[in-house]
Amino acid sequence: MIIKIKKNTICYTSEIGHNNFWYPTTDKVLIKENCTAEHMSWISGGSKIAIKVLKSCLMPIDITENTRNNLSPSTKNHYTIVWVERCFKN
Repeated sequence: MIIKIKKNTICYTSEIGHNNFWYPTTDKVLIKENCTAEHMSWISGGSKIAIKVLKSCLMPIDITENTRNNLSPSTKNHYTIVWVERCFKN
C-alpha cells in the first residue's frame, strides 16, 4: 500500500536481528520533504510500522554507524526500510 509521509516526520532506522528479520532501532532520521512510501505488511515492530522509502527523502538526526549504513548511498533510486509510529484512529 502506498502512503504519503509528511515533511519532518520522525522515523527510526532498521537493523537485522533474529532469523534475519528487520527491527526498528532507536536511531532517528527525519523525512526532509513530503514523499510517498510503501507500507510493508510486516508484523512486529511494537508501536511502529515498517515503510519502504527513498533514501534521498531522509536526513539523519542521530549520526551513528547505523544511520550512515541505512542512508548511504542516498541516490534517487535507492530505498531503505524505516519505522514510523503507528497512528491509531478511534
